[in-house]
Amino acid sequence: MAQLTPEQRQHRLRFDYRVATQMRTPVMSVTAYRNVDDLVARRNPVVSDDEGHEATQYLVDYYMKTLVGEGRYSNKTSVKFDLLANGNYPYTPPACFVISEPIPWTPHFTENRPICTDDDLWIDAKGRMLLGHWLVHVAKLLNFDEIPRTENYGGYTPDAARYWREHFNRQPLTPNFPYPPLPAWASSKSLVVFESLEEESLFEPKPIEETGVSRAEASDFAPAEAPDADFQAGPGSLFEPRW
Repeated sequence: MAQLTPEQRQHRLRFDYRVATQMRTPVMSVTAYRNVDDLVARRNPVVSDDEGHEATQYLVDYYMKTLVGEGRYSNKTSVKFDLLANGNYPYTPPACFVISEPIPWTPHFTENRPICTDDDLWIDAKGRMLLGHWLVHVAKLLNFDEIPRTENYGGYTPDAARYWREHFNRQPLTPNFPYPPLPAWASSKSLVVFESLEEESLFEPKPIEETGVSRAEASDFAPAEAPDADFQAGPGSLFEPRW
């Protein structure tokens, strides 16, 4: 498996920070920290792009309905994202843990264990998937906005999987949920933030057709307008979600 140099990883972490902090919406708050102690104490957050390379721990509060039992719901879930936990970021995925009560009642969540995030999605991207994609991915798991599952799929909580199939007909809890989009500039084919890594093509944009996502699906994540006039959103970027 490939590996970034320390300088390249700092570049990548800074880019992830810029993208993730520009994805804040009323349904998702994002706060970055340098270490887990600061996150637990809610102190000394990273607050500037210049220090974005120091952000390795993220606290994300999701303000959305999720199941916590049969017929019972919670409207807020707090998740910790540890970018370096699996040893080779960005080729290995962040580790994700629910740090609020009650624990969501879904096949992907249980107490005292990492969220089951379908890590193959991240690994198959070979370093090109962004933290911002993963924030949305976890939101989809909270909403039971599932990738196709086998009939007997149960994950951590088979009873929750059965309940979802029987009571929601395999549909999201909240259809057409407004998932936060990536910034338009992060989806631009003209963006050259990884110019120094060009020879390895670690972050080369990839046509939508190669990701298995239709253009109609990818367009769901396109914001109405780019926050930066210097960058225009271009179709076919790898940075558009692939699930």
